[in-house]
Amino acid sequence: MVIFLIATGMLVQTISSGQGLRQTAREEWLAAAEAQNRMELMRSLPFRDVLRSYDHDPLNDPNGPGTAPGAAFAIQGLDATTGDEDGMVGEVLLPSINMGSSIAPDWQLREDMQEPLLGLPRDLNGDAITDGHDHSGDYAVLPVLVRVRWKGAYGPREIRLFSSLTQMKQPSAL
Repeated sequence: MVIFLIATGMLVQTISSGQGLRQTAREEWLAAAEAQNRMELMRSLPFRDVLRSYDHDPLNDPNGPGTAPGAAFAIQGLDATTGDEDGMVGEVLLPSINMGSSIAPDWQLREDMQEPLLGLPRDLNGDAITDGHDHSGDYAVLPVLVRVRWKGAYGPREIRLFSSLTQMKQPSAL
């Protein structure tokens, strides 16, 4: 009887662990699939529209204020971590910073940011100089990080996808 009880307990524990692992795998699949989808959506845009479509400023959206996806996104089936300010599990990180205020924002694309996740500081406009100017209008490289953070079955979880988008030059006519 004792051996039967021990074996039954082990079987129940194995089954419950398997269910937890399935839940974790499902969460990771949802997060990775949506992060990859965001990257593909960015790649499908005209290069000059990527920054304006995925930054924090809804006033500079390519098709008018509030028409672009913006920096934050939700994923159905994933819950934001405790203390997350916007309640969204996903975010697109770009090398832009608000040099103004919350009342009068002045979002700038900066090469001189200290942001190791984006490989910064880094020359973004190809002039071989890393400076403190706004390069929103002349960038040739745009580092992008898509990060998803959620409250998982076994605690807080996070995945990151990094890419550098570049403007392809048209070949000159011969």
